[in-house]
Amino acid sequence: MKRIYLLLAALLGLTLTLAACGSSGSSKQTNSPPPNTQSAPGTAAGSATGLPTAPGSITVGSADFPESTLLADIYAGAMSAKGVQVTKKLNIGERSAYMAALNDGSIGFIPEYTGSILVYLDKSATAKTPDEVYAALKQAASGQGLVALQFAAAQDSDTITVTKQTADKYHLTSIADLKSVAGKLTFGAPAQFKTRADGIPALKSVYGVEFGRFTALQAGGTITVTALKNGSIDAGDIFSTDPSIAKNNFVSLTDPKSMFAAQNIVPLFAQAKLSQPMADACNAVSAKLDTATLAGLVAKVADGADPDSVAKDWLSSAGLS
Repeated sequence: MKRIYLLLAALLGLTLTLAACGSSGSSKQTNSPPPNTQSAPGTAAGSATGLPTAPGSITVGSADFPESTLLADIYAGAMSAKGVQVTKKLNIGERSAYMAALNDGSIGFIPEYTGSILVYLDKSATAKTPDEVYAALKQAASGQGLVALQFAAAQDSDTITVTKQTADKYHLTSIADLKSVAGKLTFGAPAQFKTRADGIPALKSVYGVEFGRFTALQAGGTITVTALKNGSIDAGDIFSTDPSIAKNNFVSLTDPKSMFAAQNIVPLFAQAKLSQPMADACNAVSAKLDTATLAGLVAKVADGADPDSVAKDWLSSAGLS
């Protein structure tokens, strides 16, 4: 009898042990991400990408125009708050100049625009929507030793913009709404807009819009704004973060068919320079930066405020400093 009890006890113990092992294995499998899941840089799983956990140091660059300088100051300030040692090398020049600096290690970071940098890295790119452009950009960047982090909702893109009076008169909210009235209107933009793929030809092919007259204007918001205000043009090509849009109560028409490629703000790093704290800081900025916010900050700089001071004030208000 004793043997039977001992045998039963042994079998019961084995059963409990196997059950416990099965439970442990099941728990591990449930908590693991699916095999093909990829985490964006800066998320909790970002460390799985092998980024250094120490803050490290970075040289932040910018192009030679105020918005780029402001964005560089914003991202630099956020990284500093995470313990990153930041050096700035601002107003480098046009894209070819600062990309050369990024490639030779003179800088490790630059604020960019998804659509423009994608075409620079991949001349054959055709993506238009924010997600499509970003997916293509990540692939193009990784092939050149670069990392595109999380993009912001903020865009500095071309817009077809009209006065509020014109929008009200013709019931305009979208570029598509221009189709029946564009023949009566004069459109103003830099001369190259007349022939570039996403300019006048795209207005016709994508939306069926043909303006009655095209007026070539020098590039720069001020000239186009003046022409809109004095009525010498009825619609103009103005960048979405131009402070004159809000200041003059202009209406930028929506682009539901993505005639213009997305131009979301995106932090671009040399892969060898990127650390996890840098990624965390930059992704936190991108998560809070939208077009209206950026336009408001650009307006302050346009009115004479120091970009670094504007950046610090915004970072503080956003809880990122």
